Amino acid sequence: MSIQVILCSRNGEKYIHAQILSILRQTEPDVSLLISDDASADRTPAIAADYAELYPDRVTFFRRKEPSGSAAKHFMTVLHDRADEDSYVCFADQDDVWHPDKMEKTLAAMKKAEKRYGSHTPLIVHCDMRVTDGAGAELAPSYVRFQQMTPSRNQLNQLLVQNNVTGGAMMMNSALVRLLKSRPVPEHAVMHDHWAALAAAAFGHIVFLDESLYDYRQHADNVLGAAKGSRVREVLDRLGLFRKDGKTKADMDRHSSSVYTALFRQAAEFGRQYGDALSERDRRTLRVFISLRKLPRVRKAAVILRYGFTFNRLHRTVGECLFM
Repeated sequence: MSIQVILCSRNGEKYIHAQILSILRQTEPDVSLLISDDASADRTPAIAADYAELYPDRVTFFRRKEPSGSAAKHFMTVLHDRADEDSYVCFADQDDVWHPDKMEKTLAAMKKAEKRYGSHTPLIVHCDMRVTDGAGAELAPSYVRFQQMTPSRNQLNQLLVQNNVTGGAMMMNSALVRLLKSRPVPEHAVMHDHWAALAAAAFGHIVFLDESLYDYRQHADNVLGAAKGSRVREVLDRLGLFRKDGKTKADMDRHSSSVYTALFRQAAEFGRQYGDALSERDRRTLRVFISLRKLPRVRKAAVILRYGFTFNRLHRTVGECLFM
């Protein structure tokens, strides 16, 4: 079975050349690349079109006339409309650099997972990554450890509040691709990787490959970036103390409110789209999670702890109970 890589671009002329080359130079031979450009105003479309002309059997390029509105909507629309249901499907960001054996090692882990759980089971395999600066110099050898993530927390109740699956790190099997394509493009997905992780957790399994297989480049134009996890720093940031960006506690309160609102909207839409296929336990999990919005503070904290809607660090869960 072949591998289809979906790369969604927007104004990425500075880095996309290196990323395309890294995908085409994978040691796994059966890899095709589909590039969707989100109405870029720079040379990104011309660069992508050149590669499609040079490698017509491996690279497909198309350009949206109007911006999709968000990275999540862009990736999910391309997945829904153009993903090959008979392939393994990966997402790629325009500014990363894949290590030559990323697909080979991820595919091996996926085949091992399919042997264990069955190829009919929706599956995600995702890897770690090396954090680099804009020039490619290493900032941290492991993104997971840099951000103090816990990939083993991959159950639905945990993922509803804290996603740990990164889009560029993941491979989906055909069973998950078909499942995602069977429902409409979500209007309220926090991110495309988060939505796919919820589906895999509810209907299949998520497997973490503990190896850094690509360079996650950090620069001024990242849609999402990596910040070093620190208990003290996170607490001070949340309280609006000594922040480099000058944001106050009131600013952070508003930000937290918007983040949790987005999580509740995503959960509600996930329930609407997949509720008929979910187990009764998962339907209840979604109902209880969504109900948190209206609960008083003490009751909310009790439900968070009882149902495991927690973060992977105590101080993060305390903050959730205080500020959700």
